[in-house]
Order: sequence, then structure tokens, then C-alpha cells
Amino acid sequence: MGCGALAILSVLAVVLLSLGVFLGRSDVEVEAPIEDAIDELADAVGEQPENAAIDTVVVRVLGTQGTPYAGTYGTAQGGMLPADGVLGAVPAEYRVETGSGAFGDVSAAFQKTQPVPGIMKVEIVSDGVAVAVAENSEELGSVQVNWDPRS
Repeated sequence: MGCGALAILSVLAVVLLSLGVFLGRSDVEVEAPIEDAIDELADAVGEQPENAAIDTVVVRVLGTQGTPYAGTYGTAQGGMLPADGVLGAVPAEYRVETGSGAFGDVSAAFQKTQPVPGIMKVEIVSDGVAVAVAENSEELGSVQVNWDPRS
């Protein structure tokens, strides 16, 4: 490193140290506005009624381990999303926003992507309870479920 670069680094270090000393002694309170904004956001989130309708359900895909699958899930108005994978020991779970029923029926349609024996099952789970269930054991089987969150 040359003498010029060393001089620039020295000046930069002095400026940064001086700036740190100046900011450390400042009488301006910077944290209060941030803390106020965080408190307001927390208050707004906490204002939801305790008996609000269920806004999220889970589409669960399960069955014979090693079964490859693909399909879609969601609501007509909220949008259908693609999903694929291979069934394992733990069911695959996909969250669906229902808009308290405003997005319409929750739907899921999945099928095996390779001809394999075994069961493939699809559930729509609301508040821990399976509200719609379908299964198929055909080698290239498909499964479709629908649920109206307003019912």
C-alpha cells in the first residue's frame, strides 16, 4: 500500500471517529419515533376480534411414500397455485388464504405423475379438522376436493 492510500485511510478513520463521537453526544432522540411506529403496528394487529372467521386452511397431500405427484390448490378468486413433490413420511401441507370465505370455495386437484401402486389422499383441514377428504389408489390416480368456508 502506497503512502497516498495510507494517508487517505488515516483521514477516513479520523472522520469516522469524529462522526461517531458527534453522534454519540447528540441530543436528538432517534429511537422514539421507531418505537412509536412499532407500538402502533402492534396495537393495530391486536385489534382483530377473537371470534374472527377462519382465514387460512391447509391442503394436505399424503399417501404411499415415494409417490410423485403434481397439482393445484387455492381458491378461484384468490388464485390457484401449482405444487408438486414426492410423498414422504410426513404429509405435504399447503396453506390457502380464504378471505373469511370471500375468495370462494377452497379447491385442490392432485394426481400421481408416474404409474405407481398405492394410495394418494388429499385433505382440506380447517382448525385442525379435515373438512373435505378424497383418495385414489389407481396407478395414475387423481384426487379432487372442494370446500366452502362459508358453510
